[in-house]
Amino acid sequence: MVIVWIGIGLGILFAIVMIKKIIKTSPKIPFKFSLYCKKCGYKTNGLKCPRCENASKHQSWK
Repeated sequence: MVIVWIGIGLGILFAIVMIKKIIKTSPKIPFKFSLYCKKCGYKTNGLKCPRCENASKHQSWK
């Protein structure tokens, strides 16, 4: 029974800490996401680079 009370206490403490973190952080910070291509530096946002992909297809005959 004591373990249950300790678990409830830790759960409430964890919830309080997470609520404080949510209140303090800006709404835009957690979703800020931008990636750049490793070859050319073009901003891709995590997708395939259109510049490098088209260039490799164009030069694939060599």
